[in-house]
Amino acid sequence: MSNSNTHLINFLQSSKQIMDCLKIIRGLDLPDCWIAAGLIRNSYWDHLHKVKRPPLKSDIDVIYFDPKDTRQKTEQVYEEKLKSEAPEVEAIFGKWSVKNQARMHQVNRDRPYQSCYDALQHWPETVTAIAARLTVANDIELLHPFGLEDLYQKKVRPCPYFKEHKLFEFKIRQDKKRWQDRWSDLKTEF
Repeated sequence: MSNSNTHLINFLQSSKQIMDCLKIIRGLDLPDCWIAAGLIRNSYWDHLHKVKRPPLKSDIDVIYFDPKDTRQKTEQVYEEKLKSEAPEVEAIFGKWSVKNQARMHQVNRDRPYQSCYDALQHWPETVTAIAARLTVANDIELLHPFGLEDLYQKKVRPCPYFKEHKLFEFKIRQDKKRWQDRWSDLKTEF
């Protein structure tokens, strides 16, 4: 485990609620399956800022990569399964959102993705392009194509692909998210 990963892994392990989420999605047995984005980013920033309010509710992003079945209906089946198995998680963090990254390139107007790692390289912010999963040995594995320094330094900046091809969309997203309202010392860079 790299030293950079240690801080985030220790934090994730310290949260019973997040560990429960990781165990639940491991049970789905989907290929290349991770929890990504807001659950990790928001929870870690709350930790850094010592926020005592309830977690910021957003989607609990479950991503996987299965080119053999790219039907949106399949994703909905998994969302319903998660809702019925773990309704308490939605009450805490927000609704389950399951997306097969083997089809999301069409939604995002990109070239086809080759894996979840590849898909994360096309996500808006470096601090959103972070995913975690629990191995069968109960170790936390992280996926972060742009590293974790922006997360640790509370820096919001576009992923290189967004900076080059979708910077206007990135700026609109930042205006809508209003993350500085909750975490006042975040720094946004374009």
